[in-house]
Amino acid sequence: MTKVRRSPWLDDRAALLVTLLADRHGLTLSHDVARQDISDDLDHVARLMRIGRQAAKVYVTDDAISAMADRIAAAVADHQTALANDPGVVDLDTERRRRR
Repeated sequence: MTKVRRSPWLDDRAALLVTLLADRHGLTLSHDVARQDISDDLDHVARLMRIGRQAAKVYVTDDAISAMADRIAAAVADHQTALANDPGVVDLDTERRRRR
């Protein structure tokens, strides 16, 4: 994973993702992580369509960011459900915090 370059477009997309996660789902995500997720998604779209990153930006719309927020929230909910239903499942973040 490479460091994501700064750009106003990416900053706006990241701000939207952070806001949607907080407002809709009560989840907190840092802007840096949001920027990286959107950049990775942009790379994925560009690869799938065999176009450059710049051209792929038109496909990373508000609706696409909204869907990304919903997918992230669903994954978090699934993870929390798995932890609650299976005592054998270990949350690595919790385990790391406990060991510190």
